[in-house]
Amino acid sequence: MKRKGILAVFTLFTLVLFLVTGCGQASQEANGNKEEGSKDDSSKPKVAVVLKGLDQEYFKLAEKGAKQAFKDFDVDGTFLAATTQTETEKLINILEDLINEEPDALVVMPSTEAAIPVLERYKEKNIPVLLIDTDLNWDGKTTYIGTDNYTAGQEAGKFLASKLSKGDEIAILEGVLGTDVSEERVKGVKDVMEEKGIKVVASQAADFDRVKAVTAMENILTANPDIKGVFTANDEMAMGALKAVKSRNLETPIIGIDGTSDALESISNGGVSASVAQKPYDMGYKGVENALKAINGESVEKKIDSSIDVITKENASETLKQVKDILGK
Repeated sequence: MKRKGILAVFTLFTLVLFLVTGCGQASQEANGNKEEGSKDDSSKPKVAVVLKGLDQEYFKLAEKGAKQAFKDFDVDGTFLAATTQTETEKLINILEDLINEEPDALVVMPSTEAAIPVLERYKEKNIPVLLIDTDLNWDGKTTYIGTDNYTAGQEAGKFLASKLSKGDEIAILEGVLGTDVSEERVKGVKDVMEEKGIKVVASQAADFDRVKAVTAMENILTANPDIKGVFTANDEMAMGALKAVKSRNLETPIIGIDGTSDALESISNGGVSASVAQKPYDMGYKGVENALKAINGESVEKKIDSSIDVITKENASETLKQVKDILGK
């Protein structure tokens, strides 16, 4: 009995020792993973990218650029967007919720100056705010990265004027009323038209929307049957204007802005005449890249021009391939 008792005690001691050792090892492994994960999370800069919409290809290109930069620069990145660029309140709500997460920097594509009050709160928390695509009259921004929209309008106007004669009439489809993007582009075109002696007889907002552009263009053509050219403040409206023009069997030159794949295909096939291509992918990418500079205390230029290209039938196919490669089409 004594021998059996000793054996039982020894067996129990061995079992307890095994369990304690096993649990201790498991505990160490769990703590190790947690510490490693915490270290990784804390060491990565947190950059949030927020866009005013995601309903058009243009925004998806900006998203691709930002997310590629997240990977290339090993950033703890957050991407958010309103559904459409006309949802100003939704964008502001996104920004208000996001500020509670206290990112190290914010890259934002705003819709209107209604976003300035909430952006001021980021500045108060010493969070750098970088604007892409859409500039705001706000001293608190770290930088604006995007197109000089007045210049883009001028380039569009010069191309359109080259297809027309002095005294001809044109129509303009504006974007969302009150947005600097639309107003600057339209101003650029109007200044060129005035210089060339070409008359702007109709200018109507269509909210950067293809469907609305069809209706707006139909109404303009009914009231102004002698229209000889059309400028639209983006490519989506150019495609809508083209549908209205073609329904009347007219051969009217149309130029838009953005350089999206639908417009590029149309240009290649003799539909839309041209597009002033922006570079939203570069805007998103450079937004994150310069956000890191701001986080690290490096100097960032107050304005970074992402450049533009005038796309015609001669170079549309090549540009289309580049856009499709980015989108993985």
